[in-house]
Amino acid sequence: MTQIAHLRDAIAASQLLNDVQADDGFVVGSVRFQAAGADIHVNVDPELADNPDMDVDALIANTQRFLAMPANQWTALVHDIALEVEEAVEDDEVQEPTDLRDDLRLHSVAVFADAVLLSFVAPKQFPQCWVRAQLCEELLLEDISIDENDGVETIEFKSLDDLLDNLSANNDK
Repeated sequence: MTQIAHLRDAIAASQLLNDVQADDGFVVGSVRFQAAGADIHVNVDPELADNPDMDVDALIANTQRFLAMPANQWTALVHDIALEVEEAVEDDEVQEPTDLRDDLRLHSVAVFADAVLLSFVAPKQFPQCWVRAQLCEELLLEDISIDENDGVETIEFKSLDDLLDNLSANNDK
């Protein structure tokens, strides 16, 4: 069994995520993140290229710690992210004058053994960008970036058959 398959099986057994799958060096799943009231995608990345000795327990613990975040801690974190972004853009024009705290929507999370990377959309203020926030192991804000959306559409499939059906349908056009 490969390390990724082992991680996939351990995460599935933990029941932290739904629809757990191994995908190109990391494990993906979905979950209802209660603190944000949002359904999100979670990528658990053991960073095997940098760390061949994967610590399954640390990855599961970090995933569990993030998913158990209380709503008041989440609200404070979103406030801190918005404040940092507002200070960074200062007087630059934004797409629409709305409070960023109301515009940020958590889209996905990447969990590492020692960090968590949050990817937000902010469709009113930053419609062509991702707002990314890196948290340390203690789930405190470490870094923020605003990255342009590369315009590449991501499509998810539930199975290989669905992917092949989609590819066949596109080739027929």
